[in-house]
Amino acid sequence: MLPGERNRKETDVEYISTQERNKLLWSLRSDFAWAGKKIPENIEIDGEEYKLGDLIRELGEKGIINSNKVAEVRAIIPKLKEKAEANEELLETEELTKTEAEALYEEATGLLRAVMELTDRLEGKGGEKGADEFRKMLNTQRLIDEKRWQELIKSLK
Repeated sequence: MLPGERNRKETDVEYISTQERNKLLWSLRSDFAWAGKKIPENIEIDGEEYKLGDLIRELGEKGIINSNKVAEVRAIIPKLKEKAEANEELLETEELTKTEAEALYEEATGLLRAVMELTDRLEGKGGEKGADEFRKMLNTQRLIDEKRWQELIKSLK
């Protein structure tokens, strides 16, 4: 052991491996990556802070009351999608520690869940129609996942 090697190992940061990165990306790109994830209470996008938790709770309790609230929700959704995509790109391209990668993944999935919640509130989804659409989405996602799996198998050969 070289002098100082012990100290260097203790201070070295463990970076995410390619395999771990691919696993996170695979999961994030799944249509249901957001299922069961926690919505961030607050998120800052382009210098503006959004209180997502409060907004979603308010919409759940009161519903969409007026056209101003509808316009506000419609304006937030693309920003949240863009932020989630930016996190995905960082996860794919940057050299990250495991902690940084997991934080990006969690934030992205939370943002995707917020998008789904807000979209559902705008469209008034629920009941039988919502269940039918959910089944269709599941079937579509199974097909997409199967195609991705086949592509991954081919790329590994």
